[in-house]
Amino acid sequence: MEFLQLFGERVRRARMRLGLSQTECARLAQMPIAVLSRIEHGRQSIYLDRLVALLRTLNVSPEYLLGFRDDPTPLPPQKETTP
Repeated sequence: MEFLQLFGERVRRARMRLGLSQTECARLAQMPIAVLSRIEHGRQSIYLDRLVALLRTLNVSPEYLLGFRDDPTPLPPQKETTP
């Protein structure tokens, strides 16, 4: 599966898991519904600020949406280490 299609499919699955319509999700992520629809269908890439908005709205890890992990659960924050 092509990257944009995988990414879009994962966005759609995460949205549906939360019971959000495209309209609700787009509103929460502060993006036009047409953009969200094109992302979900693998026809549009995404700006970093929109990626962050989707991660927060969908409460998933970046690794999940980017295809590096199959578990959508956000990773716990790492503790900062001081040298």
